[in-house]
Amino acid sequence: IEPDVNDMNSWFDGTAFIGVFDGQGHTISHLTVKGDSHLGLFGRLGLGADIRNLGVVDTDIIGSGYWVGGLVGSNGGSIDREGRRSGGTVTKCHSAGAVSGTEYVGGLVGYNASGTVIHCYSTGMVTGNSSVGGLVGGADYPGDVTACFWDIQTSGQTASAGGTGKTTAEMQTVSTFLYAGW
Repeated sequence: IEPDVNDMNSWFDGTAFIGVFDGQGHTISHLTVKGDSHLGLFGRLGLGADIRNLGVVDTDIIGSGYWVGGLVGSNGGSIDREGRRSGGTVTKCHSAGAVSGTEYVGGLVGYNASGTVIHCYSTGMVTGNSSVGGLVGGADYPGDVTACFWDIQTSGQTASAGGTGKTTAEMQTVSTFLYAGW
C-alpha cells in the first residue's frame, strides 16, 4: 500500500498513505514484498495516517535498499504547515515475519520519523547492514514509541530505535503487557 514508485533513487517518490486502516483485530498472512526501499505492507505513512488493530504474520519483506519494516517501511517525513516533520500513528499492531534490507530495517517499522507507535510488538527475524532494530530500525527525527516490545531472541536483535526488548519467555507472559498498560 503506497509503495515507492521509483527505485532509481533513495528517496520516496510515491504518495504517502494518509488515511485510516483499522484491521479490526485481523491479521494478514503469507505476504511477500520484494523491492528496493520503503517496503512493508505500507511503504510510507504521512501526516494523519492511522494504522490500528492489525497484524502481519508469516511474511517475508525483502528489500535491497533503505526503510524496510514488517508493517511500515517509513513512518513520516512529511512536513506539516508549521514546518515540522510529522508522521502517522500505528496502534495495537504486530508483526511476526522475516524482514531484511540494507539500512533502517525494523521488525515493525523501518524508519520512524516523528511518527507515533503505541502498544505494538514484533517477533520476526530482522537483518540488515546498519540502523537495524527488533521493532524500529532507526529515525533521524525520533517519534514516540510507547509501551512497545520486540523479541530479542527470535528477531536476532538486541537493539531498536524504540520499544523494549524482551526474551521469548517474557513476550509470552501476560504481565509484560499488562504492566505496560495494555
